[in-house]
Amino acid sequence: MRRFGLLLRNEVKLFRTAVPIHLVAILQPTVMYLLMATILVHPTFDVNVARSTGGRLGELGFELVAALKQVGSPIGLPYVNPILVDWDGGEVSRQVIAVEEWGGEPAAVQHYGLIDSNLVKNFRNRLTAAALRLWDADLRRRAVTVEEHAWLPRDVSYNVYFGMALLPMATFLAAAAIGAVLTAQEFELGTVGEYRLAPAPLGLILAGRLVRLALSALLSAGILLLAVGLLNDAWPVDAWLVGLILLPLSVMAGCLGILAGLLLRKSIPAFLVALVSTFVGWILGSSFGLAAGFGAGYERISRLTPFTHAAELLFPHYYGATVGSPGVSALVLVLMAGGLVVLTVLVYRWRILRQG
Repeated sequence: MRRFGLLLRNEVKLFRTAVPIHLVAILQPTVMYLLMATILVHPTFDVNVARSTGGRLGELGFELVAALKQVGSPIGLPYVNPILVDWDGGEVSRQVIAVEEWGGEPAAVQHYGLIDSNLVKNFRNRLTAAALRLWDADLRRRAVTVEEHAWLPRDVSYNVYFGMALLPMATFLAAAAIGAVLTAQEFELGTVGEYRLAPAPLGLILAGRLVRLALSALLSAGILLLAVGLLNDAWPVDAWLVGLILLPLSVMAGCLGILAGLLLRKSIPAFLVALVSTFVGWILGSSFGLAAGFGAGYERISRLTPFTHAAELLFPHYYGATVGSPGVSALVLVLMAGGLVVLTVLVYRWRILRQG
């Protein structure tokens, strides 16, 4: 055990040989999250509504504002924050709704400025929801009653899901990138010969590296978890279980990084393999929403990655609802990690002992 402790301490000291890589791999997911959180869609939209001059159009304008205030989820934030503005019919910087007369009939007309199609869709949906409420009120007894049964106990901001889905990516990137660079450096600096002469078995040396990579990965995920929690006041129910879910992912990523370093023996190519593998797997693995909501084809592909299984296991700890098959997902992560460990041991022995 003392020998393993010395090996682990030596692995930690290798931080000094690749400081920039460590900083990028550990901090990049958190920086990415903080930048994305400033532009991600918030449930409540500020919607500008032009003040009406009076008369029939003025009354309808006030009714429209009242309907807009009612649009929202019964368990969370409202979807619309109507703001009355003075508008003379000139150029629109973002968006404004005006109650106008078209063909002798009143109509709510939404005018847009320079915004993208996604924002147009979101603004249009909110006006449509308000119009349906006005129509429903006008029908009175003939109105259709819609009963809403919430799936979740409360509405959760999309910023929370995005941060939660980044946790597996943060774990994977740190272990894979650092593992790839440190392993490739052994060949570039010629220190790989020391492993052949070391009195410690190769399995113990490899275990020391994997443990060190797993700790680095969990550190990266922990920093991101704090950022998500502080920004949204959203904390997982059991933080230790989050770490347990991410642990096999860190082992997988560490194995992938070590394999890239062993096979390529160059820092930059090995780092690129780790980087590309992480981002491709994350994008395919429920990065922007649960895989089941994106169609059968995407869901089938996503289940070949560990990211979807990790995201579904993390979901109950942030949302209080179970998705997918937790038992199956946990088994898949453990089997993937075990398989990659066996493969890494075989390649490690082949590359270090036989090829040199």
